[in-house]
Amino acid sequence: MNMGNHELSSMKLDILRELGNIGAGNATTALSVMLNSNLRMEAPLVKILDFNAIADLVGGPDTLVAAVLTHFNGAIKGMTLFVLQVEEARNLAGVMLGKTYPHDYMDFDHMDKSALKEVGNILMSSYISSIGTMTNLQLRADPPAICIDMAGSVLSLPISELGKIGDQALVIDSKILDNERPIDGFLMFVTDEESFEHIFEALGIGC
Repeated sequence: MNMGNHELSSMKLDILRELGNIGAGNATTALSVMLNSNLRMEAPLVKILDFNAIADLVGGPDTLVAAVLTHFNGAIKGMTLFVLQVEEARNLAGVMLGKTYPHDYMDFDHMDKSALKEVGNILMSSYISSIGTMTNLQLRADPPAICIDMAGSVLSLPISELGKIGDQALVIDSKILDNERPIDGFLMFVTDEESFEHIFEALGIGC
């Protein structure tokens, strides 16, 4: 199943953009409350990407990243990922734990990973809940997992799983920023064309 930009109308792209905007906005608000920080979100980008291009969103396949990932299933299926370059992950873990790390710190311990996983869980649970509420679709999120590795390796799981039904994916990409402590990370909602068509149907939008 291949998707092309010509197959999505301007209206559908606007709807996906608005879903991403509301979902990511709610997720950002939840994280802001948790961190007692003024976070903001750039306008989400809705993209149809070849799987091998997704890693370019975070600097390329060889970029070292920290990623929190959860599967969701139910009426639609896919994954949400919160992906940060490792320097940003170090900053965020420091905010969570009240720690300061050396500039070259790369050895994230159990507490560091738990803090990042908690942040990712709040973001992605809020995001998925918002999508479910807006569409009245029943969605279930699995417990999150965390991985610190090269972006190409981290993204190999969604590539291999969603790649079973096609070689492209729709990605709602929301970038979260903090004016005081930049959190230059990406919250990604990745699913396949069939699942997005279920969303359109739930919203009363035909082909």
